[in-house]
Order: sequence, then C-alpha cells, then structure tokens
Amino acid sequence: MVRGFHQEECRWLTIGIGGLISAEEQVHAKYPNCKIFGVEPGNHGNFTKVGQLLSVGVGIDDYDNSNGIKVISLPRILDEFVHSRLVHYLSIDIESYEMIVLRELIGNGKFASENIVFCQIDAELHNPKQGGQHPLAENINRVQWILDFLSESSPYIPIFTVSYQPANKVTFINIVNSECEKAFKFSSYLNKE
Repeated sequence: MVRGFHQEECRWLTIGIGGLISAEEQVHAKYPNCKIFGVEPGNHGNFTKVGQLLSVGVGIDDYDNSNGIKVISLPRILDEFVHSRLVHYLSIDIESYEMIVLRELIGNGKFASENIVFCQIDAELHNPKQGGQHPLAENINRVQWILDFLSESSPYIPIFTVSYQPANKVTFINIVNSECEKAFKFSSYLNKE
C-alpha cells in the first residue's frame, strides 16, 4: 500500500488457509490496523492470532455439501463477515474451486454486476494432472482462464505468475477501481513512458 493510505481502511481476505498464516503474519506486522479475515472449513492453524476466522467453505451459492461442510456464497461472506464488498487483498486457494468462484467476477459472471471489488488477487491454480482439485475445475483450460481476465469486461489484469509444484500462483490487479488506485497507485507502474 502507498504511503499515506489509512491502514484502518485496509481489508485482507484469505480464502483457503490450509494451516499456513505466514503471509498474514507479515501483513499484520507491517499494517497492524489492517482488518484481516480468513475463511476455512478445515485446517485454519493459528489464524485467530492475526485475524477473524469464519469456519465455512466459499461458493457461488449457499448450501451444505456432502461432507457436512456449510458453504456460503462469496457475496454473503463479504456482506456478513467482512462487512464490505471492497477488499484490498484476496488470497485464494481452495483446490481449484477458486477458478470457479473468480470466473464469476468477470464478463457475464454471477458476481460481475454485484459491486464486488478486489484490488489485488493472489490465486493458486492447481495442475489438473496432479489430482486433488475440485471436480468442476478438472477440465478448465488454465491458460484460457487467465486470458479471460484480459477481456474488455474485466477490471483485472494478471501481472505476475510463479510456478511451483503442484501449482501456479497468479497475481491479478484491479486497474479500474478508484479505491484500488488510491490504495496502491497501480497506474504509477503501468503508465511508465
């Protein structure tokens, strides 16, 4: 975040904690007034040391899955848990289901017209040949999925990707929203001449 941005306005959301909280600990140390939220139905580790925890799964709609896990829609999590549809930083790793959820933010997706704004998104994309991913994401072409975020109807562009087995981490930034610009000054990196 840029110097001068009011930390009290900062919101961080991790969906899919998986017992790991080192990134959240670093953000908490650097931005102690940033509100940090985590959503994880399983292994949340010591997340409550750095932020507020909601023990559910995230989906497109609300339902109880066959494993007895309560799933809550992303908009409802933002409204009732985060209390904002503007989140400065989203980290999401839910075993390829992030591809299903995030796709709904762009184009004609279910959430595209619901005023949901993420300034920066870090998504972990799992290799479909490695197994362990959500069945609905098995046949998604990962390259095309990333390219869809470059469409005219998407405020997001991918700016960074790193490969590590068995996944790829992709970072997207929102280059349209004025609140994101205020917090990060993305244009200062993109408008170099």
